[in-house]
Amino acid sequence: MTLAGGSAVISTDRLVSGDWRQLSPDDLAALFKPEVVEFLPPGFQKLTTELEQRNFLTGLSQQAEVLALFEGSGAGVGLVFLSHADPDADPDRAECHLGYLLAQRVWGQGLATGLIAALQDLYRGTDIPLCGGVMQGNTASARLLQRAGFQGRDVGDEVVYFWSGAGH
Repeated sequence: MTLAGGSAVISTDRLVSGDWRQLSPDDLAALFKPEVVEFLPPGFQKLTTELEQRNFLTGLSQQAEVLALFEGSGAGVGLVFLSHADPDADPDRAECHLGYLLAQRVWGQGLATGLIAALQDLYRGTDIPLCGGVMQGNTASARLLQRAGFQGRDVGDEVVYFWSGAGH
Protein backbone atom coordinates (compact mmCIF):
# COMPACT_ATOMS: atom_id res chain seq x y z
CA MET A 1 0.00 0.00 0.00
CA THR A 2 1.31 3.44 -0.84
CA LEU A 3 1.55 5.59 2.26
CA ALA A 4 2.18 9.28 2.74
CA GLY A 5 2.38 10.44 6.30
CA GLY A 6 0.54 7.34 7.43
CA SER A 7 -2.29 7.85 4.96
CA ALA A 8 -3.24 5.77 1.96
CA VAL A 9 -2.65 7.53 -1.34
CA ILE A 10 -5.29 6.80 -3.92
CA SER A 11 -4.55 7.85 -7.44
CA THR A 12 -6.34 7.24 -10.72
CA ASP A 13 -5.90 8.78 -14.14
CA ARG A 14 -8.36 11.54 -13.12
CA LEU A 15 -8.37 11.65 -9.31
CA VAL A 16 -5.89 11.91 -6.47
CA SER A 17 -6.59 11.68 -2.77
CA GLY A 18 -5.66 14.37 -0.31
CA ASP A 19 -6.50 15.98 2.99
CA TRP A 20 -10.26 16.44 3.36
CA ARG A 21 -9.65 19.68 5.27
CA GLN A 22 -8.53 21.20 1.95
CA LEU A 23 -12.06 20.91 0.53
CA SER A 24 -13.60 24.31 -0.18
CA PRO A 25 -16.99 25.33 1.22
CA ASP A 26 -18.48 24.82 -2.27
CA ASP A 27 -16.90 21.34 -2.53
CA LEU A 28 -18.40 20.38 0.84
CA ALA A 29 -21.82 21.74 -0.10
CA ALA A 30 -21.80 19.60 -3.25
CA LEU A 31 -20.70 16.49 -1.34
CA PHE A 32 -23.40 16.79 1.32
CA LYS A 33 -26.32 17.44 -1.03
CA PRO A 34 -29.33 15.27 -0.08
CA GLU A 35 -29.12 13.35 -3.39
CA VAL A 36 -25.44 12.52 -2.77
CA VAL A 37 -25.84 11.28 0.81
CA GLU A 38 -29.24 9.62 0.29
CA PHE A 39 -27.88 6.06 0.60
CA LEU A 40 -25.27 6.75 3.30
CA PRO A 41 -25.66 6.09 7.04
CA PRO A 42 -27.98 8.52 8.88
CA GLY A 43 -25.20 10.76 10.26
CA PHE A 44 -24.46 12.06 6.75
CA GLN A 45 -27.90 13.59 6.19
CA LYS A 46 -29.07 17.11 6.99
CA LEU A 47 -25.61 18.62 7.37
CA THR A 48 -26.35 21.93 5.71
CA THR A 49 -23.66 24.27 7.00
CA GLU A 50 -19.93 24.13 6.42
CA LEU A 51 -19.38 24.02 10.20
CA GLU A 52 -21.69 20.98 10.58
CA GLN A 53 -19.99 19.23 7.67
CA ARG A 54 -16.46 19.88 8.95
CA ASN A 55 -17.39 18.87 12.51
CA PHE A 56 -18.92 15.65 11.20
CA LEU A 57 -15.81 14.80 9.16
CA THR A 58 -13.56 15.67 12.12
CA GLY A 59 -15.49 13.20 14.27
CA LEU A 60 -15.45 10.57 11.55
CA SER A 61 -11.67 11.04 11.25
CA GLN A 62 -11.35 9.72 14.80
CA GLN A 63 -12.80 6.36 13.65
CA ALA A 64 -11.68 6.07 10.03
CA GLU A 65 -9.25 7.46 7.51
CA VAL A 66 -11.08 10.21 5.62
CA LEU A 67 -9.61 11.21 2.27
CA ALA A 68 -10.82 13.83 -0.17
CA LEU A 69 -10.74 13.13 -3.89
CA PHE A 70 -9.55 15.93 -6.14
CA GLU A 71 -9.67 16.33 -9.91
CA GLY A 72 -6.62 17.55 -11.83
CA SER A 73 -8.05 21.08 -11.65
CA GLY A 74 -7.91 20.90 -7.86
CA ALA A 75 -11.67 20.74 -7.43
CA GLY A 76 -12.82 18.41 -4.65
CA VAL A 77 -15.28 15.88 -6.02
CA GLY A 78 -15.43 13.08 -3.49
CA LEU A 79 -14.68 11.49 -0.17
CA VAL A 80 -13.36 8.04 0.71
CA PHE A 81 -13.63 6.45 4.15
CA LEU A 82 -11.37 3.55 5.13
CA SER A 83 -11.56 1.84 8.50
CA HIS A 84 -9.64 -1.24 9.47
CA ALA A 85 -11.15 -3.81 11.80
CA ASP A 86 -8.90 -4.43 14.79
CA PRO A 87 -7.20 -7.79 14.11
CA ASP A 88 -6.20 -8.02 17.79
CA ALA A 89 -9.85 -7.96 18.82
CA ASP A 90 -10.87 -10.54 16.21
CA PRO A 91 -8.03 -12.09 14.13
CA ASP A 92 -10.57 -13.60 11.70
CA ARG A 93 -11.89 -10.16 10.77
CA ALA A 94 -8.82 -8.22 9.59
CA GLU A 95 -10.67 -6.33 6.88
CA CYS A 96 -10.87 -2.81 5.53
CA HIS A 97 -14.31 -1.24 5.47
CA LEU A 98 -14.69 1.26 2.68
CA GLY A 99 -17.17 3.95 1.90
CA TYR A 100 -17.18 6.66 -0.71
CA LEU A 101 -19.26 9.42 -2.19
CA LEU A 102 -18.89 11.55 -5.29
CA ALA A 103 -20.38 14.92 -6.14
CA GLN A 104 -23.44 14.60 -8.32
CA ARG A 105 -21.87 16.62 -11.14
CA VAL A 106 -19.35 13.80 -11.78
CA TRP A 107 -21.77 10.86 -11.59
CA GLY A 108 -21.74 8.58 -14.62
CA GLN A 109 -18.21 9.56 -15.71
CA GLY A 110 -16.44 6.39 -14.56
CA LEU A 111 -14.72 8.01 -11.57
CA ALA A 112 -16.16 5.48 -9.09
CA THR A 113 -14.99 2.60 -11.29
CA GLY A 114 -11.47 4.04 -11.30
CA LEU A 115 -11.61 4.65 -7.56
CA ILE A 116 -12.58 1.05 -6.76
CA ALA A 117 -9.88 -0.26 -9.13
CA ALA A 118 -7.28 1.93 -7.38
CA LEU A 119 -8.37 0.64 -3.98
CA GLN A 120 -8.13 -2.93 -5.25
CA ASP A 121 -4.61 -2.18 -6.49
CA LEU A 122 -3.67 -0.94 -3.00
CA TYR A 123 -4.93 -4.14 -1.36
CA ARG A 124 -4.02 -6.67 -4.07
CA GLY A 125 -1.63 -9.28 -2.72
CA THR A 126 -2.51 -8.55 0.91
CA ASP A 127 -4.56 -10.68 3.25
CA ILE A 128 -6.83 -7.73 4.07
CA PRO A 129 -10.20 -8.02 2.32
CA LEU A 130 -12.13 -4.91 1.31
CA CYS A 131 -15.77 -4.70 2.27
CA GLY A 132 -18.46 -2.11 1.88
CA GLY A 133 -22.12 -1.92 2.74
CA VAL A 134 -24.60 -0.80 0.12
CA MET A 135 -28.09 0.26 1.18
CA GLN A 136 -31.02 -1.42 -0.56
CA GLY A 137 -32.00 0.78 -3.50
CA ASN A 138 -28.47 1.99 -4.29
CA THR A 139 -28.29 -0.02 -7.49
CA ALA A 140 -25.45 2.02 -9.01
CA SER A 141 -23.03 1.20 -6.17
CA ALA A 142 -24.17 -2.42 -6.06
CA ARG A 143 -23.52 -2.86 -9.80
CA LEU A 144 -20.15 -1.12 -9.54
CA LEU A 145 -18.92 -3.44 -6.79
CA GLN A 146 -20.29 -6.54 -8.52
CA ARG A 147 -18.51 -5.59 -11.76
CA ALA A 148 -15.30 -5.15 -9.76
CA GLY A 149 -15.54 -8.71 -8.44
CA PHE A 150 -17.01 -8.05 -5.00
CA GLN A 151 -19.35 -10.73 -3.64
CA GLY A 152 -22.49 -9.60 -1.84
CA ARG A 153 -24.08 -10.86 1.35
CA ASP A 154 -27.58 -9.60 2.24
CA VAL A 155 -27.74 -8.40 5.84
CA GLY A 156 -31.17 -6.79 6.08
CA ASP A 157 -31.42 -3.19 4.91
CA GLU A 158 -28.08 -3.40 3.15
CA VAL A 159 -25.88 -5.78 1.20
CA VAL A 160 -22.26 -6.06 2.35
CA TYR A 161 -19.86 -6.65 -0.52
CA PHE A 162 -16.48 -8.36 0.00
CA TRP A 163 -13.37 -8.58 -2.17
CA SER A 164 -10.12 -10.27 -1.32
CA GLY A 165 -6.83 -9.32 -2.94
CA ALA A 166 -5.05 -12.38 -1.56
CA GLY A 167 -3.67 -14.44 -4.38
CA HIS A 168 -4.20 -11.71 -6.99
